[in-house]
Amino acid sequence: MNRNLLLGWALLMAIFLGWTQYKGHQVKEEQKRVEQHKADSVAQFRATHPEATHSVSETSLGSKVDSDSSHPAAVAIQDSNAAPHHRIRVETPHFTAVLDNQGARIAELDISDLEGKKVHNPVLIKPESEGALTLTLNNQSLSDVVWKTDTQDSVIHLGSEPITIAFTTTLPGVGEVVRKYTFLTDKAVIRHETILPDKVSSYALEWKGGLEETEKLAEGKGFGLLSGFFSEIVYDNGTAVQRTTFDGQKTFNAESGIIRWLGMRRKYIAVLLDFHKDIQDRVEAVGHSDPAQSSAPKHYSLRVAGSGEDDNALNFDVVVLPLQYSNIKTMGRNYEQILFSGWEWFFRADLWYVKLCGLVLATLNFFYRWIPNYGIAIILLTLIVRIITLPLSISQTRQAAKMAQHQPEIKKIQEKYKGERQKMQMEMMAYYKTQGINPLAPVMGCLPALLQMPVFISLFNVLGRAVELHDAPFVGWIRDLSLPDVIMASVKVPFFFPVGLTVLPIFMAGTMWIQMKMTIKDPNQKMMVWLMPIMMFVFSGSFPSGLVVYWTVSNIFTIAQTKIFTPKPSNNTKLAKA
Repeated sequence: MNRNLLLGWALLMAIFLGWTQYKGHQVKEEQKRVEQHKADSVAQFRATHPEATHSVSETSLGSKVDSDSSHPAAVAIQDSNAAPHHRIRVETPHFTAVLDNQGARIAELDISDLEGKKVHNPVLIKPESEGALTLTLNNQSLSDVVWKTDTQDSVIHLGSEPITIAFTTTLPGVGEVVRKYTFLTDKAVIRHETILPDKVSSYALEWKGGLEETEKLAEGKGFGLLSGFFSEIVYDNGTAVQRTTFDGQKTFNAESGIIRWLGMRRKYIAVLLDFHKDIQDRVEAVGHSDPAQSSAPKHYSLRVAGSGEDDNALNFDVVVLPLQYSNIKTMGRNYEQILFSGWEWFFRADLWYVKLCGLVLATLNFFYRWIPNYGIAIILLTLIVRIITLPLSISQTRQAAKMAQHQPEIKKIQEKYKGERQKMQMEMMAYYKTQGINPLAPVMGCLPALLQMPVFISLFNVLGRAVELHDAPFVGWIRDLSLPDVIMASVKVPFFFPVGLTVLPIFMAGTMWIQMKMTIKDPNQKMMVWLMPIMMFVFSGSFPSGLVVYWTVSNIFTIAQTKIFTPKPSNNTKLAKA
């Protein structure tokens, strides 16, 4: 059985590595195809519209062709308005945004910190990108139109009152279009409102500039257990919150589907468009990877399209959302499911697992308020979980010890009735009954560990996603419980130290070996004494260090429990004769 397990593990790794190489090849081929398509589109546009090519960049042209915009109309609108190019920097306590009247878009978005935590990269939307929230009306792109603004200020500091900045332009044959951005004082929200003339028959709102990662990218990937960043499209479809990552184009809702909010998420932050109602507009996104950086996050562009009969999708809140569970839970918009989510098919884990992760995080925060060290909080959480399961563990330990004491007599029964299976089972059950042995003890031995697994998995998610655990030190070399405790990043060993030389996995594997040595007495299972510690050592090389602390303390608890509660063999023990 052990040989089959090892062969299965090797086969799984071979499949995983082969799939990774295949996906990398697919991404490269797709990137080549996209670049060639853009180059061909730009060349065709320049050949047919030489008068417009001097004012439009190659990148923006590629985007316009992809979205079926009418380029001559866009240039004509810009000429008729003749507004000067103007950027407005709005500084709030929560973030800094730059509005650009070319496209009436958000051209840049920065954050200073994440709930008091320092960030590696404060830029969420790059100033050199295409930004967010450009508009297309009646299939005419307004992304290059220079809109008129109601302010000449270049920098605005948000005070105690909300500030509204309006942009206007006139669409030939349609009428005046107004877009308003209102910066709120009490929360990290920009309220967006659009006023359309009656002649608008269709519209599309586009967010092409994507969202940047605030964290430093991970240099090693291990078995994929280390998430240095998240790169996802998130949305609420009225039934559940969905999180997805992909390459290529994807549509999230059919014509009859609804969307309540949607946006992009990184590891500790999300930026959302919250409509505060159910909309039925078509939502599409395009995701792409950088073939040159396999560990870099994906980038996405979003598009919300609908008819002019209902412009509800153009009135929404832009929510800059640090993913702190206690804050987003109180908003009542299901934002907490961006942070933690479970599979609906697994006993409705989409309902209870979110609450379990929240409970684990709340427990850690409770201990942290008393002792401001999340490493100690994890140790206390471990002890609580083990104490709760202690009665079951003690019972199992004693039953296992009793089973080991009676093993010689049990083997005699097995040898005596070797050819009579039914008779052997009857004699063994009679022996178990007279000696007070639970025949299910070997099976029940796994139950305490199984009961702890939901907490273990929840802690894994909390450590990798909760901003409170970001940069949370413990002691000595453990400077961030959300990352592996790397002491030498230059020392990388595939499988064992994929992200650098770590110390805690060695302690964890050692304590697990001692635990297995003490608890496994069956000669047929002696290979497990070595196999399990080695497997956990390989996995934990890319685990968050806080998770390895939890597992190590749990192992030490089991060692102490086994020493204390395992009954001593007695010379007076009377064994029934077979």
